Amino acid sequence: MAGTKKPDASGMKALQEDIRLKKFRRVYLLYGEEEYLVQQYRRELIRAVCGDGDSMNLNIHREDHLDWNTVQDEILSLPFFAEYRMVVLDDTKLFRPGRKTGGGAGDFAEENGAEPEPDSGGGSEADLSAAVAQFLPGIPDSTVVLFTEHADEKKPGGQKGKTAVDKRSRLFKAVGKCGLAVSFSTPDEPVLRKWVLAKLGAEKIRITNETLDTFLSMTGTDMSHISTETQKLISCAGYGGIIRTEDVKELTSEILESRIFRMLDLLSLGDRKGALDLYDDLLQVKEPPVKILILIMRQFDQLMLVRSIMDDGGSIGRVMEELGTGRWQADKAMRQAAGFSLASLRRMVEECARMQERAQSGQIDMRLGLELLIMKSAPG
Repeated sequence: MAGTKKPDASGMKALQEDIRLKKFRRVYLLYGEEEYLVQQYRRELIRAVCGDGDSMNLNIHREDHLDWNTVQDEILSLPFFAEYRMVVLDDTKLFRPGRKTGGGAGDFAEENGAEPEPDSGGGSEADLSAAVAQFLPGIPDSTVVLFTEHADEKKPGGQKGKTAVDKRSRLFKAVGKCGLAVSFSTPDEPVLRKWVLAKLGAEKIRITNETLDTFLSMTGTDMSHISTETQKLISCAGYGGIIRTEDVKELTSEILESRIFRMLDLLSLGDRKGALDLYDDLLQVKEPPVKILILIMRQFDQLMLVRSIMDDGGSIGRVMEELGTGRWQADKAMRQAAGFSLASLRRMVEECARMQERAQSGQIDMRLGLELLIMKSAPG
């Protein structure tokens, strides 16, 4: 399972209080890596402000390129037979570093006495995010503006791509002054366990800790995926039923990262045939070989770190800190790392890098290269 972080508890608590008391700020920004929570609180906030079915006082924009003049008019309009009106701006990318665009921002800035900021690429387009930042303090008390931004982009293997929200930007700081920005990170393992158990408990369904461990190792930490897979188990077990490990293995859609972990588990035990069979299964479901290679390399790299900590006499607490995982994931990583020597792990990281370079230069077919790599991945 990927590393987890503690969510923005203070921001989430403030948002929950606003929703509960129905006392709203003029602007909100919901963002972060856990899209499930972003969308959940988006729905709850819209329902709290507008109620159910009030389309007269709700405007939603999902375009990357906003017609800012239109949006501005909507924000400044009075609600129709209601206390509030709401304008929702989904995934505008206005909070990204260096975000430049047109869409009426220049006209707005000039009308309000602001000098348009030059484009970083040498052009003369106004910076829309700067214009929006300047406008936020003027939002009337009868309007609630909600921004939601998708998570940071990730490259194959989990490497970070473009940042969705730049906390140093003028617009982000303006939201902080006029309203509330809440970051939703992936909850840590104990929170995810309680969340799943609560869903099962509502249906009086029983599950052992060992079976729950198996389930979460297969689903990863994405809450949307966990929710979908949990519903499968609930449908299978029925009210008051029991979920067994064999049910989990039969019903749960396993994420690629979990399969890679299992592959290295087999290799740590010297089971090359089992690892190759699992690799063939991945190819059968059309997983890209380059993605498999990147994930294998990342896992070997993590295991090399874990093995180094273990050889230095480090505790499981240090492994948890370095990997950013819960105790259960750290324990699994330590057990897997114990099957390899530090030298063999370092050799495999180097082999992965060489294989990637050879495949990219056309010296070897990626599928064949991965098969050879798995054959070489022997503990020692």
